Amino acid sequence: MNPIARSKSDLEILLEPYSHIPGVKLFKKNLEQYPTPTSVAAHMVWVAFMKGKMIKSTTLDLGCGNGVLVTASILIGSSRGICVDIDEDLLEITRETISSNYMDLSYRVIIVEADATVVEFENIDVVVMNPPFGIVKRNRGLDLLFLRSALSTAGTVFSLHKYSEGFIRMLDEIAKCLKLEISWFEVLNLEIPMMYSRHRRRIYRVKAVFVGIERRMGG
Repeated sequence: MNPIARSKSDLEILLEPYSHIPGVKLFKKNLEQYPTPTSVAAHMVWVAFMKGKMIKSTTLDLGCGNGVLVTASILIGSSRGICVDIDEDLLEITRETISSNYMDLSYRVIIVEADATVVEFENIDVVVMNPPFGIVKRNRGLDLLFLRSALSTAGTVFSLHKYSEGFIRMLDEIAKCLKLEISWFEVLNLEIPMMYSRHRRRIYRVKAVFVGIERRMGG
């Protein structure tokens, strides 16, 4: 498919409807749900595009939330996108957002209610995701389970994780053990809005790691 967006800034503008989704109130603290800012979504997908991974691809987002990453992927040239999330309420917002604002593209989006850590797919070209960071005690290590699921599904994964020295060491160990190549590594400042009762600031700025991981040829 030919890209609709011609630049990263163009892509961010096309994602503008995601900046005004009323369904943010449906996001659940125990699932560590936060909307991916449109600027971050556009950047992640643009990097994947510049790496030659988007055009005519089948793109999967594990823990898709409102679906912004899959929408961005299709706008930049993916043939189809698959949104996976465990939250039925949030997936309804995803359906409404895509059908209302991207009607001409909606037939290329498949929405699946499932546990992203155990779901299995075939013929996936690339995973682009912003999984739960595993900050809530009951979710410790959840981001790594998402990453394991993604790596078992596709040969190329672009993923966003909370920055920590422990995560960096773990990422290096995973890459060496599974003979993977870290093709992109970048530290981003992620802004999280005040959403839950425990929040005391209007904006939280969190240091995040955006990584691209690929299977080595012959690996």
